Amino acid sequence: MTSTTSNVVDGVVRQPPTGIKVIIVGAGLAGLCMGIESWRKGHDVEIIERSTSITQTGDIIGLGPHAWCTLREYPKMFEEWTRIDYDTEVHVCQQDGSLAIPKREFEWNLEGTAQHAAWPLKVSGCFFRRDVALMFFAQAQRLGIPITFGVGVTKYLEDPARGLAIIHTDVGQEMSADIVVAADGLGTKSHSVVLGYPTRAVSTGYCVDRAAYPVSVLKDSPVLLKAISELGRPQWRMYNGDRCHIVVCITKDRVAINSTHEDDGTATESWSTGVTPEQMAAALPNLESWDPLLVEAIKNTPPDNIVRWKLCLRNPQPKWTSATGRVVQVGDAAHSLLPTSANGAAMALEDSISLAECLRLGGKEGAAVATRVHRSLGAYQRTALIQHCGFVNRRELHNTSMKEVTDGGNAFLFYGKWLWQHNAEKYAAANFEAARQSIELGSVFKNTNLPRGHVFEDWTMESELEKEKAGIFVQDLKTNGEWTLL
Repeated sequence: MTSTTSNVVDGVVRQPPTGIKVIIVGAGLAGLCMGIESWRKGHDVEIIERSTSITQTGDIIGLGPHAWCTLREYPKMFEEWTRIDYDTEVHVCQQDGSLAIPKREFEWNLEGTAQHAAWPLKVSGCFFRRDVALMFFAQAQRLGIPITFGVGVTKYLEDPARGLAIIHTDVGQEMSADIVVAADGLGTKSHSVVLGYPTRAVSTGYCVDRAAYPVSVLKDSPVLLKAISELGRPQWRMYNGDRCHIVVCITKDRVAINSTHEDDGTATESWSTGVTPEQMAAALPNLESWDPLLVEAIKNTPPDNIVRWKLCLRNPQPKWTSATGRVVQVGDAAHSLLPTSANGAAMALEDSISLAECLRLGGKEGAAVATRVHRSLGAYQRTALIQHCGFVNRRELHNTSMKEVTDGGNAFLFYGKWLWQHNAEKYAAANFEAARQSIELGSVFKNTNLPRGHVFEDWTMESELEKEKAGIFVQDLKTNGEWTLL
């Protein structure tokens, strides 16, 4: 960048000041990414978080190249990223541990595929959530972004006359900014000004047990320890069964487990809902018939280290901004995805990258319009489609034979280049004016961040649950348009 009004901190080039004050509520992955991207775009930003520190709970998350399209703008963070990105190979396993198909790469790393959004980086796609959270937090600290812990938000408001968004905190403060970003997850209070009503969560009937722990705690685990000692690369191992599936990630230093199964009524949507290793093991049918590596990984999970998360559905949410655009939602506050969508965290980071750029392009006078432009840039349709894929993937995985699934074409393993070739920053820059004119002048704007030729259809959780109840498992979503890798 050549502008003389830019400056460099921690190797990060900051674009000229916009004068836009942004308050971000929530210091999860979406909030932290929004913070550093907003700083880089020249906005005045601060973050408030109700927890007393950065949340380090969680297991493994999928973050493909589309989540890292601006990574190289942060030199020191990029160095850290190279240490936390495990070069993982995928093992699709039968219940006994034998391979259902030859071991392989994540789809964007397959030979002959299109160039992805973070090219030429090798992005494994498998990360430990704790590592990513601490990496973003460290970058925010080095940039000097103010983060206040231990303060929750009880109310979101906007003042159209003064052009401000306002929040009330649980310590009696009233804070205002040009834009308030609600990045505070499923329990956000921002729905009062965005939707006018709370979102309705409906149980899928399933839950997921999530755990991660160091290899050093393993004992009486001959199969697992042998596999770890012989690792050439970390392994992302997937198993499936009757109404359940399990992902195990093994590295030289850590083990992570993500086990989805029917909910016995003990799960909640909370990181504080814990179960024992015995309860996690009991959730799988005929445990001793499964891969001994998997059994040992489950039985060795340290007590008080397993979160049982209730899997609930919420309808795709077309509206992400308040009436005047001063309050805008990102991440889980705007859209919750099933784990089988495999892109919840990635879409949260896409939100932050796109929104920060839209605010830069809109400028202080156009900040409120810029939040609506962000939503108009296909973010709703793109996310709703990925949410829908969570149903397709779960239906395919919850068979008793992985061979039956893989013989069907491995569809559950693929999304295609439309997903991971998308660069949210460049897309916002290229399409901002056209999208703004569609809002202000009523002109037609067509998004191109879906599969080529895809005909988007709105859907509801009620319709999907009715299909499942009737035994109608239509798997043709990924034939609607081009879901190719080339």
